[in-house]
Amino acid sequence: MGLAERNTPRWRRDLALTACCAAAVAEADRTGDPGQRAARLIDCLGVLRSTHRAGAAAALDMGALRRGLRLGLAPLLPADGEYGDPLGEMRLLDQDGLLCDAVEDLGREHLVPQQALMEYWPWARLRAEQEEQQLYAEIRRLPPEDYAKVRELLASDPVAEQDVLWEKWGGLWGRFGFFEPVSSWPWCNVAGWCFPCPACAWPMRAQSAGGGVFVVSCDAHLLEGVQYTCRQVRRGSGPPALEGGGWSADRVKGFPAAGDYLAVSRTVWRYLTLPGRMEFAIRDALTGIPGLDIFMYPDGDRYDLRITAADPLVAKQWRVDAKAWRSFTALADALLERPVLGGAVPLTIVVPHRQRSDLPLLESCLAGRPDLEVMTDEDIVGEVRRWCRGES
Repeated sequence: MGLAERNTPRWRRDLALTACCAAAVAEADRTGDPGQRAARLIDCLGVLRSTHRAGAAAALDMGALRRGLRLGLAPLLPADGEYGDPLGEMRLLDQDGLLCDAVEDLGREHLVPQQALMEYWPWARLRAEQEEQQLYAEIRRLPPEDYAKVRELLASDPVAEQDVLWEKWGGLWGRFGFFEPVSSWPWCNVAGWCFPCPACAWPMRAQSAGGGVFVVSCDAHLLEGVQYTCRQVRRGSGPPALEGGGWSADRVKGFPAAGDYLAVSRTVWRYLTLPGRMEFAIRDALTGIPGLDIFMYPDGDRYDLRITAADPLVAKQWRVDAKAWRSFTALADALLERPVLGGAVPLTIVVPHRQRSDLPLLESCLAGRPDLEVMTDEDIVGEVRRWCRGES
């Protein structure tokens, strides 16, 4: 990387994010040598300070770093964004000092140039490409019908007993390593029971709040009110009773954290299950409207849905690609690397409605690409319905 590419606001922010993730990993590591752990934290703090202007850097000390990892990244990220930083409220460590899932997501989505990382952290290992693309590459070799079936199964049944999965997957079962035994996931286990999120059906995280009380919530849908509490019960006495603590805490049924229950890995859940549920929800919400044709994964899955509204005078088409990324900045980078799709119809990037407040940031990043537009899943359904009613 040349000097001209360094010290840009984007470079400083990515470097700060990487420093925060590396610091969180070091802070959560209680098994290694304390001296090495302290040295890694000092290294991370030094890199973090280098991303801030002189006045702000002076206020960053080890206490501020540790507080930011637990309470929110806003004080740790350089303040260069026009819209503020949507990752400012993200926490990388929970109240017990354990790593939050956000660290893994950011590690996949934000890639700081290898040379920049190696300059500060020779021990760091950086993934060379997005794991999302690796997942898609595994299944894109399938015939179109099998591809669509796999995508829908990963969206509709991210957790089930192995016999159920065998029956649903048929001859496709065993060809992909998408599932893992939930018995190996202590983070979602309360007295031998797990609970699926009512919004995405994936096991929710269970975190001790002390006094035998657990907080059970979905990492992706917490902002939508998917949160519960329960009390520890004696093993073998049945599932703990969940008490809804959020406005979307619908009733859920627990399942045993036993070896015959399997769930998709976190990577599959984040980049296939979550966007897949959006895709099929959009399809289902629009199915049955007269004159509307919906085709899943057209043109070899260059995008997710092609929606065509037939009209005697004017036909309207939407090309939709659903994304469930945490970081809109990283998503914008990935989208800008894609070739222009071509044609008069723009590609509509659809994100979860819960991220609607961050749309101006994504729109700003994509301002130079008129072939790309962005909206939420609820907005695209509303737009298509209005068009079909003759209101557009």
